[in-house]
Amino acid sequence: MDRSAIFVDAGYLFAAAGQLVCGTRSRALLHCDAKALTRDMAEWVHDHSGGLDSLRTYWYDGAANAVPTAQHEEIGGLSYVKVRLGRLIQGEQKGVDALIYRDLMTLARERAIARAYLLSGDEDLREGVVAAQDMGVQVVLLGIPTSQRSNQSASLIREADEHVVLPRDHWARFFSNRAPVPSAADATPALAQAAGRAFALSWIENAKGTALVELHALRPRIPREVDVPLLLAAEKPLGSLRERQDLKREVRAGFWAAIDLAVRNAAVVGTDDVDVQGGQGAGVGDVPAES
Repeated sequence: MDRSAIFVDAGYLFAAAGQLVCGTRSRALLHCDAKALTRDMAEWVHDHSGGLDSLRTYWYDGAANAVPTAQHEEIGGLSYVKVRLGRLIQGEQKGVDALIYRDLMTLARERAIARAYLLSGDEDLREGVVAAQDMGVQVVLLGIPTSQRSNQSASLIREADEHVVLPRDHWARFFSNRAPVPSAADATPALAQAAGRAFALSWIENAKGTALVELHALRPRIPREVDVPLLLAAEKPLGSLRERQDLKREVRAGFWAAIDLAVRNAAVVGTDDVDVQGGQGAGVGDVPAES
């Protein structure tokens, strides 16, 4: 099958591009526009491969207990992007190379791709590259420049059919510095409820027709396509909520407080439609999914 696939080692990506563009390897201090990055990479690969169709982009990362973070959920919701998670143990990725190897072997064995684009630097992937090549797959190793010694294994570079180091300007479009992430340890229930209310007001402004009433009928369950963006938005002022079920409850309580008020106001004016602060837009089913 004349198709390509892209394999992104997020650990390598953030460490190398973060250091190159922003002077830091700390993810807490980095913002990555993953949507733009994966879209641009697919376009670059299409041009470089001479027009091969892309199967998809595989995004590999580590996570505590292999449980996806809000960022993983967001990236996994992108079109033609598949997130694979290993474990994060004491800040080190575990099992990620094995996941890359498995997918590369499966696609090569099934003749699903003709060319693989691998963004990584780990020597442990060398055997996977060789095995894929033995099954007829060309492997292009992508790299990120460094001012110090190479950030990619020399043996991995030798085994690849081609080694392409994309310049700093390429990565600078997708990475930027951001202020230190707030700590959820400093968040209060009141701040969490305020974050929930703020998101609800924004959602209501974009609500169409009977979307508000339909959402309220599901109470207390919040549909996943609303709940994930709600928690993502709340993490901006509050910090990571992964281990803070108490704060998640407060965020959702604030969300429902605003929704309840909007429903009562709609009942007063005698309509199921909603026009809060003059805004109308997408309904429950039209809220972009964040999976």
